[in-house]
Amino acid sequence: MRGSYVSYLKQSMKNGDYSAPLKRAYQVLALKASRSRGAPLPGAGPLHGSITVTYRCNLKCGMCYLWKGPSQYGLKGVGEELTNAEMKKVIDDFAALGTAGIGFTGGEPMLRTDMLDLITYTKSKGMITHMSCNGFLTSNKDLCKKIIESGLDAIGFSLDGVSAETHDKVRGKEGSYERVLKSIDNFIELRKELNKDIKVIVVCVVSNYNVDELLSLIALLKERKVDHISFMPFHDIGLLGFKPENSMDFRIKARNLDKLNEVMDKIIDIKKSDPVLENSMAYLKLFKDCFAGKKWPTPCYAGYGTLAIGAWGHIYPCFPRMEAEVGKGPNVRTTPLKEFWTSQLAKKMRDEIRECRECYWNNQAEINLLLHGAPKEKDIKTAKSIVQVQT
Repeated sequence: MRGSYVSYLKQSMKNGDYSAPLKRAYQVLALKASRSRGAPLPGAGPLHGSITVTYRCNLKCGMCYLWKGPSQYGLKGVGEELTNAEMKKVIDDFAALGTAGIGFTGGEPMLRTDMLDLITYTKSKGMITHMSCNGFLTSNKDLCKKIIESGLDAIGFSLDGVSAETHDKVRGKEGSYERVLKSIDNFIELRKELNKDIKVIVVCVVSNYNVDELLSLIALLKERKVDHISFMPFHDIGLLGFKPENSMDFRIKARNLDKLNEVMDKIIDIKKSDPVLENSMAYLKLFKDCFAGKKWPTPCYAGYGTLAIGAWGHIYPCFPRMEAEVGKGPNVRTTPLKEFWTSQLAKKMRDEIRECRECYWNNQAEINLLLHGAPKEKDIKTAKSIVQVQT
């Protein structure tokens, strides 16, 4: 989503609206000050809002357990998905707080029948819209056209390998690879036909299964003319990660660390001259530390720069925390988001996660780097180990 924000600011200035960049510049400074004082300043709402519109999914990804349903992870009867009206109230509150953009995710967002309506509504509130999809349903060209016409600014597809063998194994459904490629082609073709500037982004989770395919994947996607490619490391947290009963272990093995480091050096070299890589240089340089088991080296701005809403209305400081604590915490059904932002409940949440350094999640990490700046060498060297690398 990083590229979507940049495109938005550039387009605003091109249209003669110089207030948008100034407003976001103030917001960045105010958020930095807010974290220092432990409470949000006026005008310092979250830069990025994440809304998980559903926990339902049509794939069975090996690194995720949402598809098993709430009863499978001890959450039977916790709640029901927010209604259309409840979702729109959340969107209203994000807009009122000054949020720049909303990222819709899941589960698989397109399983919600009102998804397009939610996108259009969010756009009417002046916010950037991004949607993360697995690309299975969007292989249907008519559906792609409707998504583009909804006003969506950027769509992100998951693609975890250069071959069907790798991707389909990771995503747990045969035919997924061909469908996501078809989806990419659909959007590239239709946006030209419809004269729309929707960005097409591909996100790849770097794991032990695809270390050898990352460079070839970049080449494949450049041929397909995607706007951006974004990498993020595999995370072993909450409903994502390794479980003993799961035969798939995505954790980078010690024997593959040297190979991964070599590949990351090549990806960093590509980044120096090719804008197709959406990740910042600072973020890419931290992948080696992530897979070496080191903690994130900068302060985290979760709960300030980011806020996440679960499908059942629970409020989280960030998307990774939602994954780790599905069905827990404050809820917009009892405490509206706008009211929550300056409440004691929010202060408690921020205090609890203030020292968290457990993840390198792409959106969260990039916002941390934006608000704090790239880590100094001493910060990286002193970062403590949080996991033991598997052999």
